[in-house]
Amino acid sequence: MADVLIFKPKHELEHTKNQADFIEFGRQISPLNDKYVYDENYWPKVGNFTIFGASSRQKNPDELLDDSLIPFAKAYITYGGGTKAGINVKFQALRAINAGWQRLHKGEVFETTKLTAKTFDEAQRAAKESLSAGAAYQAGRALNNLLKFLTEYKLLKPFTWKSGLKKPADNPTGDDADERRQEKMPDENVLLALASVNAQKTEDLSPRDIFTTSTMSLLMAAPNRGSEPFYLLSEPIHIEELKVWEVLKMDGFTKDDVKEILKYQKENDIALEAAEGATFDDSENIIEDSQEIDGDELDLAATIKIKGIKWYSGKGFGHAHKWIPTSMYSVVDTAVERLQELSKPARTFAKMLEDTSDFPRHDLCPNVPEDQFLTMDEAAMALGLDLSMYGNLSNVKNRKKWQSARNGLLNRMGILREDYRVTLRDLNSILRNELPKGFPYVPFENGNGNVKVKWSEALYAGFVYGFDTRKSTIRTKLHIPTINTLNEDLAPTKKKNRKTGELLTGSPSIFQRWGHGDLKITSHQIRHMLDTMAAVNGMSGEQRANWAMRSDPRHNRYYDHTIPEEYGADFIEDQEADLVSRGLMSNPKTGTTQIQVQVATPRTLQELNTKASLTAHTNEFGMCVTSYMAEPCTKYRDCINCDKQVCEKGDDGKCERIRKRLKDERKLLKMDKRAVDDGVQGARQFYERRKLTAERCEQLLAMMEDPNIEDGSLIRLINVEDVTQLDRAMDANGKKRLPKIENYQRIKATQNSQRVTVDEMIGIESISESFDDELFDDLDAFDEMDVSDFFEDL
Repeated sequence: MADVLIFKPKHELEHTKNQADFIEFGRQISPLNDKYVYDENYWPKVGNFTIFGASSRQKNPDELLDDSLIPFAKAYITYGGGTKAGINVKFQALRAINAGWQRLHKGEVFETTKLTAKTFDEAQRAAKESLSAGAAYQAGRALNNLLKFLTEYKLLKPFTWKSGLKKPADNPTGDDADERRQEKMPDENVLLALASVNAQKTEDLSPRDIFTTSTMSLLMAAPNRGSEPFYLLSEPIHIEELKVWEVLKMDGFTKDDVKEILKYQKENDIALEAAEGATFDDSENIIEDSQEIDGDELDLAATIKIKGIKWYSGKGFGHAHKWIPTSMYSVVDTAVERLQELSKPARTFAKMLEDTSDFPRHDLCPNVPEDQFLTMDEAAMALGLDLSMYGNLSNVKNRKKWQSARNGLLNRMGILREDYRVTLRDLNSILRNELPKGFPYVPFENGNGNVKVKWSEALYAGFVYGFDTRKSTIRTKLHIPTINTLNEDLAPTKKKNRKTGELLTGSPSIFQRWGHGDLKITSHQIRHMLDTMAAVNGMSGEQRANWAMRSDPRHNRYYDHTIPEEYGADFIEDQEADLVSRGLMSNPKTGTTQIQVQVATPRTLQELNTKASLTAHTNEFGMCVTSYMAEPCTKYRDCINCDKQVCEKGDDGKCERIRKRLKDERKLLKMDKRAVDDGVQGARQFYERRKLTAERCEQLLAMMEDPNIEDGSLIRLINVEDVTQLDRAMDANGKKRLPKIENYQRIKATQNSQRVTVDEMIGIESISESFDDELFDDLDAFDEMDVSDFFEDL
């Protein structure tokens, strides 16, 4: 371990001399890493000595800090080291001081002795103008630390100053909270699009499709950071076989979870050790002579498999084993299987490099002795360039492409472009010199050196250009994707042509490749969504921190985007519980139960979605759940063709109305068809609309009469092409459709309560059928009508 050097100022009053000593002292300190040169102004993996808003790629000299400030800045950054986040706020403080100095002392040589409270005021103002509220607050704290440091080491005359930048409020309500929710949470359309791509057959997916969808599937199983799946081993799933009663005693597992696992095992023909005939009730008492188990009872002696993944947190939490949500078993299995197959060639190649000192004879390697000289084509194939990817080489165009790729590879590897100049033994030495640093271990940039994963065991092991559709994969150059690889595929590209400045068109996102347009998401938004789901459903703060592998539970608040309506629902529940405890929920005179009416005043789309579920309007076929707060009825009471129409299975009266409507629609459909055949103008439009109505009636009736659907189930036909005014308004204003996060504990409690029909809730009797009878009484007479006359009147 390097010796720790402490700066000791020699001059009590000569602050300028102390500054010079400190700058010289900075050169004696061990560097923060071995990737930068001290005299340069851009330090890889540390930071850049640039002003606010500077581009790290262009490296414009005009965007550097003041020349006289940089020597002190380098010594200050180096002294004491720190975490990446800690060093970053140091840079922000230095940039702020640079801005404050330029405003007050432009053209003068920087000296710490000339810094005053006014300089720090200007620095604070610059930070506020250049950074977000949260980053500015951190920069203000860093300015406090800088002043403390300068005072402690006698680099200026002491004075009192403190940053006035306030920490941003974490209010869960209001416009600021709505903006944070829009920024941090994913768009529901994006989630559905990812699910659609993930559901495709594996053979229809490109390697990059598999990488992106599988990684996002793993992140949906636990709120991990986007970089953490890359630390996983090729066999990441941990399986334990336990008795049901053991699982139920584990933190976080419920009866429903166990039933879900049993269902999964049955569907996948997973046979485990059979129980010895003992069945237990909720109190773990044996139920004698029970061959059949009721739905609410479990065989506690039965054996089940529970699955988990061993993750590693890149921010100090370390390793942790996390059980996979039971609803995600099949999704995670598919993701892991696809990634295993994708990484298998790279893992196999890495294993060959570990097991032998000879040339690793991969699939493309020519079958020749080690010391036989190779042609250029053979040398390129031995180095991992796939000749078969270039088609028939008798074609001049294909041959030129192959020669160009081959010559480029040989040049990069330092091999002469001549036949019979190298052997496999020569290539073995060249290839091993090109291996990634630290082989056989993957050189992860994050993880603080605590992640030790061999290339031969890494789930995400791959080759250079493995995802590139324009360049050939080099099957001897190991490569592992990063979080940037993932996020670049989750949004339209931001890369520009350096010459023209136009956006590149050759790297479409996964959504663009699959026809979903310019949708976008970040891997971190999934973490925010899962954390919010946990908060809404009652997970404790400590559990949430452990689940997200957060070392400080206080950081939970940054990930909780619970909507105000959820807080309101919790308040109402508490209020109702209090009323029940005081016997105030029932009217003693009438014996009726008093209900509370909640006034709907939505401010956000989430609140609007929540309020929509509180409204229901009865109609002749069931109920309408349209929220008239959003817009009026866009179907003009054409309920059959509306996706807001909900029917209740087992309601024979409503079912009979649907049956009668179908009969009438079929009669009218025949007339419309006859009009179409007769060439009546405009008849085709009526016919197509009537045909759709009849088809939806048939679908609805089939489900209402299906014996496999339990009575009381709610049935709703979805019209995926339906676009509402709200949809158009959201698109026009660039707003996301955030996923609706529900409190399932509240939903289950509601389901377990007494069922009340919509008619009973509203207090009206069923709609009379006389209206329908009168409307279609003379329908049969239409058959005698002249169709041409009918449409002529229209």
